[in-house]
Amino acid sequence: MFVVAIVICLLLFAVIAGADLLVSNINSDELSNMGVERKS
Repeated sequence: MFVVAIVICLLLFAVIAGADLLVSNINSDELSNMGVERKS
């Protein structure tokens, strides 16, 4: 049962990390479309 909880936590972490990457990619695309350069 403990192993199942760990697997679920890892899956949630992967989903959150993937969503973060997706959001950052969309934001940088939108900024570049508006002519604003992202400082990184």
